[in-house]
Amino acid sequence: MKLQELLKRWGKKSPESSTENEGLLDKFDLKVLRGFGSRAIRHIVQDIRNYRTGTPLREQFLTAMVLAFGLMVATGGGLTIKNLLRTAAQSEFERPAAEFTAILSDEFNRHLDVVKSVSVWFNNTESNDRWSFQKFVGESLADYPGIRALEWIPVVPGHQRKAFERRARKDGLFDFRFTETDGSGQIVEAAKRDFYLPIFYVEPFKGSNNALGTDLGADPSALAALERARNEGITVADRAASRSAEAQNMAQVVVVQPVYQSEFVPFTIAERRQKLIGYVRGVFQVGNLIEAALPGLTAPPGLDIYLFDHSAKLNNRLIYFHPSPLRRSVPNPLSERSANQGLSISKLYIFADWRWSIVVKPVPSHFTQNIDSAPWVFVALAIMLTALLVQLLVSSQTRTREIELSVNERTSALQSEIAERKRVEKELRASKEQAEIANRAKSEFLAMMSHELRTPLNAVIGFAEVMSEEFFGPIGSEKYRQYAEDIHMSGTHLLSLINDILDLSKIEANQFELNDDIVDIAEIWHAVRSILQDNVAAAELDLKDEVPENLPRLRADSRAFRQILINLLSNAVKFTPEGGRITVKAEINNQGCFVLSVEDTGIGISEQDLKAVLQPFKQVDSSLARKYEGTGLGLPLTQRLVEMHQGRMQIRSTLGSGTNVEITLEPNRVIEGPRPDKKRKSKTRTRRIAATQTRVAAR
Repeated sequence: MKLQELLKRWGKKSPESSTENEGLLDKFDLKVLRGFGSRAIRHIVQDIRNYRTGTPLREQFLTAMVLAFGLMVATGGGLTIKNLLRTAAQSEFERPAAEFTAILSDEFNRHLDVVKSVSVWFNNTESNDRWSFQKFVGESLADYPGIRALEWIPVVPGHQRKAFERRARKDGLFDFRFTETDGSGQIVEAAKRDFYLPIFYVEPFKGSNNALGTDLGADPSALAALERARNEGITVADRAASRSAEAQNMAQVVVVQPVYQSEFVPFTIAERRQKLIGYVRGVFQVGNLIEAALPGLTAPPGLDIYLFDHSAKLNNRLIYFHPSPLRRSVPNPLSERSANQGLSISKLYIFADWRWSIVVKPVPSHFTQNIDSAPWVFVALAIMLTALLVQLLVSSQTRTREIELSVNERTSALQSEIAERKRVEKELRASKEQAEIANRAKSEFLAMMSHELRTPLNAVIGFAEVMSEEFFGPIGSEKYRQYAEDIHMSGTHLLSLINDILDLSKIEANQFELNDDIVDIAEIWHAVRSILQDNVAAAELDLKDEVPENLPRLRADSRAFRQILINLLSNAVKFTPEGGRITVKAEINNQGCFVLSVEDTGIGISEQDLKAVLQPFKQVDSSLARKYEGTGLGLPLTQRLVEMHQGRMQIRSTLGSGTNVEITLEPNRVIEGPRPDKKRKSKTRTRRIAATQTRVAAR
């Protein structure tokens, strides 16, 4: 039955009203439908009564089943759509939020590194007057808008006060004197003390010159932060914001870095107090620091940003609040608990010695605007569809043909969708091939560049060794010889890293060729053990040797196999604490395979990290302050070298209990028969060269 005929029948009350309704149907707008609402309901009820009395029970049951199924689809579909929309909103939000928290963390680290670089500059610069400080610091501040000022605070003994004041006046600070603030807030001349902590250099000079000469030793809060940094030998932070700054949402944080007579922090508090020469203090403006990170953000703008300080009291932890630019007015910031509820992401960040929480929360309804409305729209549509299906059961074949037409249209749409998916699949396949080509080009480039770097690096290592050994006569100061030794060790370490990168790149580019030869594993093992024995002894480890002297020889690349042993043993030494045990075992198993295992009682590897350690340049601990140094190439290179020998490497490890790395070569690599009668040649090295190779192997 057509819609116009149905509305005419429902609206038919008298000849006059019928004529009026026909005129309204020509317009067919929402106002007409609302006018027929109550009348249509009455006719629907009457039609249901007529249907129940004049329709067989079987057909009524079929109609009831269709109606119940439609309601179930409406309810279940609405809930499903709501869950899907909520999941999509969570995924859509987490990506930009995680990206922004990472950008903020990088920006914080970048600003903190400026303070540390200034402290290193004081250690490595002999002439560190006001002008050299201004030149060094002034070039950096333009790129770091979050730093309001950088100050140099020397430790001045009481008897040197006049000399420091004269030095400042000689540098152009004609009114320089040691000052402090009295109880009324007035600036007065500093009282006599055993030592002073004056602000001696400050950048930018303009706007901050009034702070010159201020003795921070007279300020209890500032003195406490300075003493804490000195005693602990770390970078500390102290919240120092004026009321006006807080009112403008521009909190300030003071970061203090102690500077000692050398770059290394003394071990004891007494030594730190004795060797302290001053402090580098940076005044950070948190608002500017966060604003500096915003240009690097590619995320949507519908995010509110909160920064909470865990060292403050519970109700005073908010440091900074950045509302989304989508907001028409600045709202009141949420509490820490409310900010972490619902759709949000929080990241803990250590700023100096403070624990901060970066919380990113979406603007209400920005990511969830369709979650509440879309399910109800679907339910309404599903109910309407159910009503139409019920009508179809009692309508004529005309309505049936309309359904068939709708099915045909849907089939055409599905065919179009299938064609589109095939096109997308073809594009993805082409993109994959391009990525593989780019990966091969990367490997070839690394192999070429590593080869080009080795030639000048070998010259550096050779000349450094000639200088350190003083082949052509003494070179003067003992420090020069020590520097030459350091250059030699660093160059050897770098050359080893480049060799690893070159080997790995050659393997990935299918350019690495094995020089198969008949090798004696026992001889190779004894050579490797002699190289690393100093490192084993220094780590106070027990090395258990279970490599028999009468092992059958192997058909393998001797250099590659030596590298395999060095990588496995150096890893075991590096990750085994003092007093631990390392067991190296080699044997021919029952299947005739050669089996080599290196087992330690070290820190072990968790199950979820076993795949990560076999990826090049990947490490379980990838932070800048990790405990164990290295490039992450040892195990990946070892695995590839083993696979090139048609072997396999297996890692069994338990976190906290140790690791067992087992290498197995097939029987076709084992050479049976009598061994040649030759004495093992021992290679002697000086302690310096052995230590150098050990340090290289321990990466």
